[in-house]
Order: sequence, then structure tokens, then C-alpha cells
Amino acid sequence: MDNAHDETPLLNRQPAALGIIIVFLILAYVCGLGRLYIRFCVVHRTGWDDGFLIIVLLRHADLSVSSLSYSDDNHFVVSGNVHSFQALFNGLGKHFAGLGLIGMEAFIKTFYICNAAYCMATTFIKLALLSRYLTMFEFGSLSFRLTMLVAVVTAMWGLAYSTIAWFPCDPVSSQWILTQPATARWGFGSSDLGIYRRTYVSHVTTNMVLDMLVCVLPLSWAWRHAAQKRSIYGIVFLFVLGDIVVAIGVSRLVSIANTAAGTYPTLDPSWYGCVPAVLATVEVNLATVCASIPIVWPVTQRALSKIWVTREFEVISEPRDFRLKSTASSYDGDFSDRMPTASISSGPTRPTAVRATPSG
Repeated sequence: MDNAHDETPLLNRQPAALGIIIVFLILAYVCGLGRLYIRFCVVHRTGWDDGFLIIVLLRHADLSVSSLSYSDDNHFVVSGNVHSFQALFNGLGKHFAGLGLIGMEAFIKTFYICNAAYCMATTFIKLALLSRYLTMFEFGSLSFRLTMLVAVVTAMWGLAYSTIAWFPCDPVSSQWILTQPATARWGFGSSDLGIYRRTYVSHVTTNMVLDMLVCVLPLSWAWRHAAQKRSIYGIVFLFVLGDIVVAIGVSRLVSIANTAAGTYPTLDPSWYGCVPAVLATVEVNLATVCASIPIVWPVTQRALSKIWVTREFEVISEPRDFRLKSTASSYDGDFSDRMPTASISSGPTRPTAVRATPSG
């Protein structure tokens, strides 16, 4: 089936896709580096979750740079990849048949890096969140045991899919060198289109299920410890962000299932794979924001309170009763003679509340 005359999807257009990827990448790095700065330099308390987050940020570079590789005519050179791929020729968003042999190999190589980086990023961002949960829950509690179970399953899941993503065939270079035969292929590199499709669909599906579990696990604990209305709003906001991440995962699943991982109705992975690739970068970047906000926001809030100051204080006036004593000095006695002995009072107690609030 010829799809050369199909209407170009929005995310296949360079300005739209680049704008989305760059904005969310910057947002993720600002939140992620802000979290690391606070943990290392402000509170001086680090944990396994910080180590996992560092790995996630490194994987972001691979994933986003690979996704940023576009083709205007036939090829577009992208240099500066952190893994020394100084010139990546990629036709993402263009029709695969129009790339030529060199363009096809360059696209497959870049997409190979993008897919493997995505598998690792989704694994480590979940482990970062789960390891954080373990410090929140009481040791031995039901929530602690469930979190530990999900963490073990996530680690095994990530190890399995990351392995077959980085090593899809033997030798690995046969994945993108089309003229080099492979002695064996499996998973993401399988020559059997059925296995190839099921590998992608199974990864996206299980990733979505794990995202749901990670999103739901801390809700009961967070709700019990939300003493103020503002804290409840924060929990709801984080839950909404988590739901957005899950929704993006569902969208990727639908896109990959509808196109059979870029092979239906015709074999065109660079054309059909553009939307899932862009959504993948948005998904992991938003997940990084979710993992960073609980650490970054309290410190940011305290810093802002020094700019917009709100202080409330109460001034209370109290009466003081006393009588002039007869043992006073002669000067005081003369003064007392001219002033009747009486109770001197400032009147009834009148509490006065003074409230200072910010003007802007």
C-alpha cells in the first residue's frame, strides 16, 4: 500500500515536534538538576533515588538527541551526541523508502539508540520513585512490602527489555547495517514481523501497567499525612501529573498497535514511528518532573516566602491596677494629696489584632 500521499501528522512536522521535545527536555533538566542540587548541596542527604535520577538524566540526552534528528530533504546532520556519534543522519518523520540505503541505515541506528535509551530511562525513573517510597513507608508495613515487590519486578522487567534493546541481534551492528547478515535475531531486532510487533506492544503495555502501580502506591500514605489543604492540593497535582504520564503511555500503545510498530499498512518505520518517539521523550521527561517536584517545591516555597512575606501578630493591651502607697516619699505624698486614692486602670482588655499581608 502506497502511503506517499498521506497527510503529514502534526508530530511528523519538524517545528511542532522539535518544540515539544526541547521544552519538555529543558523542564526535566531544570527540575532534575534542581532536585540533585538540593539533595547534595542544601540538605546534604542523598540516597539511591538520586543515583537512579542521575542515570535517567543521562539517558534523556540519548533519547532526546536521537529524537531531535530530522530530515529536511533527504538527510539532516546532528552532531554532538554524548556517545560520540558525531554525525547522525536520520529521516525521522519522513518516508522510509525515500531515505536511500545510507539514510535507512542511519535512521535505524539512531532509532536503535533511542529505543534502548527509552527502555533504560523508563526503568530507572520508576526505580528512583520506588526507592523514595521505601524511605517514606514504615519498614515491614504492607506498603513497604508492596513497594519492594514492585521494585524487584521493575528491575527485572527493565533488565530484560534493556538487554534485548541494546543487543537485538548478533552481531549488534547488523541491526543497522542492512548489508551485513546476522547469525541470530530476537526481540526488537527480530526478522519475524510478528515477534517484532509483539515485542514493542508488550513493552509499552507492561510499562503502562507499572506506571499505574507507581502512581497509586503512595496515595494512601500521602493522604494520611496531608495535614493542610495546601498539602492535599499538592498531592492531587502530583497525581494528575502521574495520570498524564500514564495517558501518554496509553497513546503510545494505541499508536504502536495501530501501525504494528511501523509496519502496517506498509513498512515505513521512520514515518509511523515519529509520533511514538516524540511521545516517549515527553513521557520520560514528565516522569522526571514528577520525581523531582516533591524535593524541589518545599525549598522553592521557603525561598519565595522570603520575597513575599506574610506575618501575623496580635497586640493585646491589659489593665494594670495599683494604689498609691502612704509610705511614699514626701514629694510623692504631696502628689498623693492632690490626687485621690483610686484604682488606676487602662480600661477593659481590648485585644487588637494586626495582620500584615503581601500586596502582590
